Order: sequence, then structure tokens, then C-alpha cells
Amino acid sequence: MSDNLAHDDFIAMGFHQLDEKYVSLKPPKIKWGEKYKGWSEERKIIYLQNLASSMNHAAALIQDERNKALELCEKKEAQLEAMNENMKQNSEMLQFQIERMNEEKQGFNESYAKLKKEFEDFKKKVS
Repeated sequence: MSDNLAHDDFIAMGFHQLDEKYVSLKPPKIKWGEKYKGWSEERKIIYLQNLASSMNHAAALIQDERNKALELCEKKEAQLEAMNENMKQNSEMLQFQIERMNEEKQGFNESYAKLKKEFEDFKKKVS
């Protein structure tokens, strides 16, 4: 039986393949006790099948949680980018408003200075 056929058979039977970048090449070994060593070959096979099934299920749950966390991180990143863009727009709007208010204030100051000079000139003429 070829490796690909065995791989496809396992996937068809409900096994999930782990992402290779998360699989250690030297995982810790299971320490089998004396009780296990005393079991019959048939009981060992059933136990190991159940263990493998449990481990496969646990790995699938972890991958699902990782994928959901990744999706959440992507959404949060998009929200942060949108908030950053909004902050830039607000900053630009505030800067524009401040510049406009400064121009108005400068215009008022110029008008005030002009009116004050006219008033002083008028006072000189009247006195």
C-alpha cells in the first residue's frame, strides 16, 4: 500500500492531519506501565486505537480553536486598521478646523487693530 493511499484512507476514516509546522520530530515517548504490558495483544490494539482516536480528536479541537483565534485576530487587526484610518481623518479634520479658527482669529485681530487705529485717529480729530 502506498503512503498516499494510506494517508487518504486515514483521512476518510475521520483522522485529521496536523499542520506539519506544529508537529515535533521528536515527541516525548509514552511511559507504558506494567499493567499495560500484561494486557493481551487484542486489548492493547483496542486501547491504542481509542488512544489514537482521542489524541486525534484533541488535536482537531486545538486546531479548530487556533483557527477561530486566528480569525478573531484578523478581525481585530482589520478593526484596528479602520480605527487608525478614522483617527487620521479626525486628526486632519481637527487640524483643518484649528487652521480655520486661527485664520478667523487673525482676521478679527486685524479688524480690531484697524478699528482701534480709526478710533484713535477720530479721538485726535475731535479733541
